[in-house]
Amino acid sequence: MQDEHGFIWTAMLEVAGDLRGARVLDAGCNRGGFLRLLADHAGIAEGFGYDPAKGAVDDARSLAGSRPLRFEAASTVPAGWSGFDAAFSHEVLYLISDMGGHAADVFRALKPGGCYYATIGVHTASRLMSAWHAEQAAALGLPRLYSLDEVAEAFEQAGFDVSAGRLPIRFVPVRAHRADRVVGGLAEWIDYYCRDKTLFRFTRPAQ
Repeated sequence: MQDEHGFIWTAMLEVAGDLRGARVLDAGCNRGGFLRLLADHAGIAEGFGYDPAKGAVDDARSLAGSRPLRFEAASTVPAGWSGFDAAFSHEVLYLISDMGGHAADVFRALKPGGCYYATIGVHTASRLMSAWHAEQAAALGLPRLYSLDEVAEAFEQAGFDVSAGRLPIRFVPVRAHRADRVVGGLAEWIDYYCRDKTLFRFTRPAQ
């Protein structure tokens, strides 16, 4: 997982900047790799992650060791989790049926002035992933495919200031993508990460 996603996490952190001493929320934390990275290399004070997959959360807890990390099996921000300086998610938004509800939950969890950085590559303007979604949606029980404008509107309605841009991707690891010939070869993957993979920054106003 680190080999597959580490370069994306690094790009997200390049945009987020200095997180020393921050309390961080990871929405859809899976096995906790991103928060372990933050604890080991970004100097966060605390990290909180939730994910609906209980098995993944159990792994996250066992892998956390003595790091200041907490994990819960949940489909939304657990009750009582609040006061975060920053929040992150990687390819979680396309899985959410109630985008407005998710936006409102994260808004409440952030401190005024806090930012939620969320990547999404599975959207209507993404050539590779729109084809993948069409093939897999029924089998995986996925929500309908969102446009980037729909995502932005949902977060604006929740009270966020919304901005979006490209991830500062430097290199795509070849080994992690070589075996995946279902949706595209390496050239198409590079184009996907540099063109279609979008980073949203949702900022809760300071007042």
